[in-house]
Amino acid sequence: MNRISPARISRLIGNWRGADGKVSQQLSLALARLIAAREVPIGGLLPSERSLSTALAVSRGTVVAAYASLRDAGVLDSRHGSGHRITAPAAASGAAHTRLVGEVLALPQDIDMTSGALPPSPILTDMLAALRGTDLASLAAGLGYDASGLPALRWAVARYYADLGLPTHPDNILITSGAQQAVWLLANAMVDASDAVVVEDPVYRGSLEAFRRRNARIVPVAATQHGLEMKQLEKALKNRPKLLYLFPEAHNPTGRSLDEANRRTLTDLLQRYPTFLVEDGAQNELSTRAGMTPRPIAGQVDPDLVATIGTLSKLFWGGIRIGWIRAAPPVISRLASFKAVNDLGCSMFDQHLAIGLLENIREARAYRHAEVASHLDIAENLIERRVAGRCQWTRPSGGTAIWIRMPGIDTVALCQEAQRRRLFLSAGPGYSAQENFSDVIRLPFVRPRETMQFAIDTICDLTM
Repeated sequence: MNRISPARISRLIGNWRGADGKVSQQLSLALARLIAAREVPIGGLLPSERSLSTALAVSRGTVVAAYASLRDAGVLDSRHGSGHRITAPAAASGAAHTRLVGEVLALPQDIDMTSGALPPSPILTDMLAALRGTDLASLAAGLGYDASGLPALRWAVARYYADLGLPTHPDNILITSGAQQAVWLLANAMVDASDAVVVEDPVYRGSLEAFRRRNARIVPVAATQHGLEMKQLEKALKNRPKLLYLFPEAHNPTGRSLDEANRRTLTDLLQRYPTFLVEDGAQNELSTRAGMTPRPIAGQVDPDLVATIGTLSKLFWGGIRIGWIRAAPPVISRLASFKAVNDLGCSMFDQHLAIGLLENIREARAYRHAEVASHLDIAENLIERRVAGRCQWTRPSGGTAIWIRMPGIDTVALCQEAQRRRLFLSAGPGYSAQENFSDVIRLPFVRPRETMQFAIDTICDLTM
């Protein structure tokens, strides 16, 4: 039975409350928009009035009236004991001018804390400023299509891994439109309906969505402060899942990295229970500590049973949509055929630019490491001053966000209340296959001090 949780509705519905009109009418229209956009499926069961009212921080009567409007419009069928089933697409109208931010709709004046994206690196902006007309004209060569990626860029990515101690040939590399496309390609090429996919709990929500769209059977394994619950992982691997997806370093969303003991245990388990590993290294370059970028775990497992994801978007800018997959040549060939159907290949301009960016990767690392560490120090000082003793977190070893536990606080409802103050936050259940972590928020810390101050003050005001 396709039950839609109140936490999912809260995450998708965005900034649904306006200044005018009855709250119940605004809620009805917002739900109709979700149904019209197929963000929630026909045949799905909406949450109970009581649970949705709690998640949205409104009265139960508001939800009752909104559901009644949807029933009157022929969109919803409500039966005692069976719940509220979506029976037909909705015709939603009257949408305000908006921009898409994460999974919610935000207006330009909103403060978006749902994303941990960084501003452009000065190394990128300097390179762009130095480009001249002849440089750009030289990019227009050939037909402009190459599903596997520009050969020179594949060589550059291979050298990137070789420098990390992992010998790599260009035939091991597929260029993708960022790390997100890499996840989607692997999900679509390797996972069929009902296949078991083992993931960490919590985990990057973009990957959850990719596996859910494939109707995979998602098997969560608890992530710990230093690694994974290895007994849970062993039990999951014994059942021969289709693949294991995880972040060995700079985990999204918690920022933790596997310690050496966990890395050894993980590789031992993969030797005993061979399983295809998708190693997401999208955040590996965003260390909050000085030092070398860690060597991918791909060098310690069967090379035919691992795919490693990487990207330039974190080091340089999210607008550089260049990522990659490193895997065995037969896997790369299969993925390239899927990519050819999807988009025929990445932008040649971005790929040429990426070659130059990789040549400056040492300087880029030094800049980002210093930037991220500085922002983290500021954010932790602000949190310590306002919520010390009321919240729990561990300093992340990588990434751009802090995973903050707020005992006794319903963070799904908190995010709804914060939206009414023009602040967009992400609650923990969105990062869990089982919608756990209802007392956790993911708070990006790579924002100006004034923005961090406003966000933390607002959270404190709403939880006092």
